[in-house]
Amino acid sequence: MNTFKDVWNQFKLFIRFDSSTIQKISSDRYESGNAFLIVFVSLASIYLPVTLSNGFRNFFDIIFFGILDGAFAWVLSSLAMWFMLGRVFKENLDINSITTITGYAHGLVIFLSLSLFMKTYFGFFSTTSIQVVSLGIFFWIYLTISKSLEQAFFIEKNSSKISTAVFLFILVWTSGPLKIVF
Repeated sequence: MNTFKDVWNQFKLFIRFDSSTIQKISSDRYESGNAFLIVFVSLASIYLPVTLSNGFRNFFDIIFFGILDGAFAWVLSSLAMWFMLGRVFKENLDINSITTITGYAHGLVIFLSLSLFMKTYFGFFSTTSIQVVSLGIFFWIYLTISKSLEQAFFIEKNSSKISTAVFLFILVWTSGPLKIVF
């Protein structure tokens, strides 16, 4: 079992495209639990600046159901990506590996919550700049997943790019917490 510090160090190496870490993460069946931890923290971080700036009457219900909705959207989009890679592109991949890679990439949403925090408390960003930053973060997620699929499973570039685009489309379309930004 990894500590949160170990998971955080693996996450930092993963988003820097470290090939040995990507190989290690994708081959370990038990890393999907760490990926869920990263998704949970990233979804909880979205609600932090929102709840600090606005007072909610049913605070715990909004956060609980928001995180549940975001985790369901992540699992659903990971399943769609796995189905697309398996059925359309005829790749034989393990679902745990796909959820691990997408979960670690979902952790980049933390940077989106940092920009929301900066807008709320320091006034550094306008609404337009928040949208530009969020598009940049989603592009970073896109690059992270597609490069990880190419490095870990030796999938063709076109297959990995198309399946990653489908993952992000379904994630943004079904995730309530990510719609807060837009």
